[in-house]
Amino acid sequence: MKNTFSDIELCVKCGLCLPHCPTYGKTLDENESPRGRLALIQGWAAGKLEASPRLLEHVDNCLLCRACEAACPAQVPYGRLVDDFRSATAGQHAKPLAARIKSAAVGFSLQNPRFQRLSAPARGVLAKTGVLKSTGLADLEAGLPEVFEHGEWRGFHPASGKQTACVELFLGCTAELADAETVSAAIRLLNRLGVGVSVPAGQGCCGAMALHSGDRQGAERMQESNRAAFGAESPDAILTLASGCGAVLKEYPQAFGTRVKDICQFLSEQVWPEEIRFEPLPGRVLVHTPCSLKNLLKAGRHVPELLRRIPQLEVKTLPDTTPCCGAAGTYMLEHAQMANALREDVLESIAAIAPNYLLTSNVGCAIHLRAGLKLRGMSSVRTLHPIVLLERQTRS
Repeated sequence: MKNTFSDIELCVKCGLCLPHCPTYGKTLDENESPRGRLALIQGWAAGKLEASPRLLEHVDNCLLCRACEAACPAQVPYGRLVDDFRSATAGQHAKPLAARIKSAAVGFSLQNPRFQRLSAPARGVLAKTGVLKSTGLADLEAGLPEVFEHGEWRGFHPASGKQTACVELFLGCTAELADAETVSAAIRLLNRLGVGVSVPAGQGCCGAMALHSGDRQGAERMQESNRAAFGAESPDAILTLASGCGAVLKEYPQAFGTRVKDICQFLSEQVWPEEIRFEPLPGRVLVHTPCSLKNLLKAGRHVPELLRRIPQLEVKTLPDTTPCCGAAGTYMLEHAQMANALREDVLESIAAIAPNYLLTSNVGCAIHLRAGLKLRGMSSVRTLHPIVLLERQTRS
């Protein structure tokens, strides 16, 4: 056990991570800081501390935004250590029943695309009956976009005109329920730019929710399914639309992760055909950079670069010091109080800028922020993936 967690010794407890930790910023409790959590795990691994409910709760409260890793001069692999600890202690402390029910319901829905499509018409009925509110899922439902009808995604979508590149597209498990417009827009935009798009059948969840909840075996099964679906080689890249998925895929074992790229980074690096034009869009957009895009994929700069191609569009970005919005996968369901408190800070910044559009590259962040905007009476701020707005404004 000691060897598994030996990398904790890299942490010299300097405290440079503290200003970057969302939960420490809210509580000022060292047990809710990166170095505090590592000290707790270190004490447990050495046999000096029991895996008590209180100790496990402190580690479970981490969002795994990994802002601490980006700030750490010693390059402590904090995220991996927390995942290893959660896996080693899985089942030792049951979460509250309500939290487990909500996570199980969401997990089932996300693992069944057919159920997602069939359940869409029922969402309005459930909301009116109060069932969603009584189960604590009303906030989640409020954050879902309107149902988007689309054609078949899986298969090959040829480029319009001369093909200059070929990619594979990763859908993840939220596409049908919460990201359908983004997927359809991405295929159309890539094709318009001369990129052939293959959407492999057999792909599924990236495994993030299982991994971060301590179910390492479940996460590894999902990894194997995705690696088999995408094969040993990809024509040019495997593109992701949700930065949370991209961050997990990047850390898949062997060479799989080296082929993964966020779609906005890919588009920013491409030579666009001369005949592609952008329609002017008078208005203001605010770019929200998800933690996974900023801290793990290191690709946050590409979204504003792309959007500034649109004439008459004022592009604003949230400050780099903006903390995690609180979504963090199922965190917004299991730790609603902290998640909502963190979201309020982001919403304050959004309200001060008063954009027409809020653009974010992670579907979980979009759901969480869209729900918060509705609660604040700010539904006029449209929450979209950057790709959707880019596709709407491009013309050949």
